[in-house]
Amino acid sequence: MKTTTEIIMVDEEECIHCPVCGRLVQLFDVCECNWENTGETNIDGGPNKMTLAEAKEAYAKGLEIY
Repeated sequence: MKTTTEIIMVDEEECIHCPVCGRLVQLFDVCECNWENTGETNIDGGPNKMTLAEAKEAYAKGLEIY
């Protein structure tokens, strides 16, 4: 899984790889896995109820991310 904080331009939109699932998602957008990307890879709190570590563990187990 790719979890870099490198910003990638796609159709003139800033995107990153989701720190939970690795999908390419727009910066500050909600990923398909339900993690809201805040622009900081290791941020806890904010719009997500789970910590990043909890979300990664839930994703690995196929559980819901909230």
